[in-house]
Amino acid sequence: MDAIVQFVRNALCTAKNFNVLGSTFLYDPNVTARYYDFPSPMDQTTPLEILISITQIYALVTVSIAGAKMIASSIKKLHLISRLVSLQVERNDAKKDKNEVVARRIVTESLLLESDAAIRSFLVGVNVFAIGISFFWLAANSYHITSTDWIGGVAALIHALTVAEIALLVLLYYMVKDARGAMRKSNDMKKFAANLSISKGFSEVDGLTVEEFGWLSADDDDDTSPLFWTSGDASSDVAVDGKMLTKAEEAVATKLAKLAKSVDPQVVESLLVKSEVSRFEGLREYVYLVLNFFAFYGYAACILVYYFQNEEAQPSFISSVLLHLPNADADWLGNAVGDFMWTVEPIVILGSPLVVQSITKDAKKKEKIA
Repeated sequence: MDAIVQFVRNALCTAKNFNVLGSTFLYDPNVTARYYDFPSPMDQTTPLEILISITQIYALVTVSIAGAKMIASSIKKLHLISRLVSLQVERNDAKKDKNEVVARRIVTESLLLESDAAIRSFLVGVNVFAIGISFFWLAANSYHITSTDWIGGVAALIHALTVAEIALLVLLYYMVKDARGAMRKSNDMKKFAANLSISKGFSEVDGLTVEEFGWLSADDDDDTSPLFWTSGDASSDVAVDGKMLTKAEEAVATKLAKLAKSVDPQVVESLLVKSEVSRFEGLREYVYLVLNFFAFYGYAACILVYYFQNEEAQPSFISSVLLHLPNADADWLGNAVGDFMWTVEPIVILGSPLVVQSITKDAKKKEKIA
């Protein structure tokens, strides 16, 4: 739903930028006045701007809530991980069995990785929340409220856009990390699948990573992961946490013992399919990166135009960033590019499941032929 609304919002903005259907009622504020008598300057609001504002208010609510939920869940998970790590450090029972030793290492590494993931989720949540709040001024701008001093005027709108741009810059960094991570994961899965196909069992558990253990456990009949903290499950009792942690280690050790005897041949096929899916996800992240970079660049031009309104006194660097265009043209082009890039992005989002489904179907067809 969010992707659909994003597409509608930015498609409408793009239509406005290029004056699509400019001679229709969509651009006539008198049509709006038939249904509601807005005070000046809100009486200049067109039906098209009303439609845009509805999608902006939707983004204000949903994006802000999504960011707040990420922040809250991250804090909750960090508290859980902190308790579990403390319990793990306090343990002094020596493990003699090989599988038990590896199980404890995997559990400990998983806790540390989930801690890093929770911190990242918190940072992303903060930036998502900031982007969501900025839609308040964007919606107000659709009603021409920013041309008054009611909520800070144009200056407040530019400040909101600046905050959103800084937040987007952080998200661009994580897009790079996600893209590289997905491509690495794809290559690692292929190598791991090749090693598994050589032997019937997986006896070399000493070097098994948390990620590889997850791959081997992903296709189990029991969908519940023994690493319960990855889903944020928590109790309010430290004693209960300790018991759950012990059960997690035992479950991992049991799984390792089973893997030493045999590995289901379908696991190898599943890994190869998932490696292709991961490769697609990596390429998709690069597409997101390109789209959002141009959106960032375009909206940044609008901000620069506001702060450097005197074209003759503009520093050469700023003039180069604005492609040596007049301020009015740079402002229009930047806004148009940003809106268009964010119109294409939801199309990619909505089309991705179809591509993943196609990859898995092709893999199943090849498996039947073989």
